[in-house]
Amino acid sequence: MAERLVTTQAGVVRGASAGGVARWLSIPYAQAARFAAPVAVDPWQGVRDGLKPGPQCPQMYGNAVKRARLAAPDFSEDCLTLDIYAPDARDPAAALPVYVWIHGGAFVAGSGNGYDGTALARDGGIIVVTINYRIGVLGFVNFGAALDDPAIPTNIGLRDQIAALAWVNANIAAFGGDPGRVTIGGQSAGSMSVSLLLHAQTAQPFFHQAIMQSGAVSLIHGRAKSEAIAREYRAVLGADGASLTALQAVDLRRLFEAQAAVGAANTGTIPASPWLDGDLVPGTLADVHRAQAAAVPLLAGATRDEVRLFELMPGDILPTSWNALETLLRAQLGGERAQAILSAYPRTKAGRRALASDLTFVMPTRHFADRHAAHSPTWFYRFDYAHPIAGATHGLDLTLTWPMHGWRAALARGGRMTGRRAALGQRMTRHIAHFVAHGRPGDDWPGYEADKGQVKVFNLSDHVAARPDAERWQAWAGQDVGAGLIP
Repeated sequence: MAERLVTTQAGVVRGASAGGVARWLSIPYAQAARFAAPVAVDPWQGVRDGLKPGPQCPQMYGNAVKRARLAAPDFSEDCLTLDIYAPDARDPAAALPVYVWIHGGAFVAGSGNGYDGTALARDGGIIVVTINYRIGVLGFVNFGAALDDPAIPTNIGLRDQIAALAWVNANIAAFGGDPGRVTIGGQSAGSMSVSLLLHAQTAQPFFHQAIMQSGAVSLIHGRAKSEAIAREYRAVLGADGASLTALQAVDLRRLFEAQAAVGAANTGTIPASPWLDGDLVPGTLADVHRAQAAAVPLLAGATRDEVRLFELMPGDILPTSWNALETLLRAQLGGERAQAILSAYPRTKAGRRALASDLTFVMPTRHFADRHAAHSPTWFYRFDYAHPIAGATHGLDLTLTWPMHGWRAALARGGRMTGRRAALGQRMTRHIAHFVAHGRPGDDWPGYEADKGQVKVFNLSDHVAARPDAERWQAWAGQDVGAGLIP
């Protein structure tokens, strides 16, 4: 294992090279007080060790505080770090394209630490960067509105992501990367983050291409919903939430107890989410639909049976029943449009799952691609490889495109990473790396146009489909709904 020293704007970091890839882990890209905007890191003296993963941001999935993950050294509020993976085999005179990965986890869980970019960097000839950003109550609650305090910025977690992109822009050349060829990508909450960054003016100077895997702008909160939820936090916290000073002083567990209480009171959505603030990002979903996203190449898609995962997992963060789906459609689209959509799905278990998958992830992502294709090169996919129990569910694609080992990974994937399953993962990662490097996937993936609808369908054997699920897509007519978009 060879030592690799690199000088950043804040100081020298030590990495190591092994297996054809150099790694620098847990590099701080920003620092921030609780509920404050991220700012530049204070320079350090000497050499900072980057050989081990750093702490993840405090987090909790679900509404049971016993599941909260808060304890040091594995978790800490001092978590604004990133990991860098760079291939050893490269021309030192040629800067490499950069892929910045934004993790998912429903905006309440997850970390960049779990995504090992070694294979993608080595085999794809690109630099891979994975980031941590504040999540849950620490990153996505509108306390500024609840306290009428403009000192508390909106969408703190998104601002962390932008700070990470700014750091990459300023420092990645020292690691062999090209700051003029940066692709942002993410899955689920990470994909929704990408869709918002494509509409955030302050982010746009720092990236040049985008990848969205399962999610767009509709599974976040409208401004009114964000304010209503923040007031619930304020009520639960009492004196502990009476001011920014109080919030910054209160014990961390108390904040997560409030997240659990608010989550339990708000079924069908999440207790902490980005919101359409009219500041960092547009103020309404209609504004998003009217605005033009950053004019960059986009690769986007979704899995066929997205919602199945949420039927199997604990919690109730997405609408999955006929009643919840119908109520949401009628409330936001009106009776006529809602009925047109409902008529496109058979009144069966399979029909309900298709509707729930389309409402939450599939159609919002495809509608985003429809709008984007009107002005920029766009490619769209559908992931059809099916787990024997969960089908082609949300997140299953990650088990094939990121290294995941052991028997738990095999269970989640539906089998060992061998044979045709491994070949599928390799085809997908080759397309991703080719897109990062060249601004387009491989030659066997045609561009997407809304009227033609050429969709790459990934399975053990891939194919291209023209306007798949056309009746359902036409019924939606470009409209999106979301449980968090209404108070």
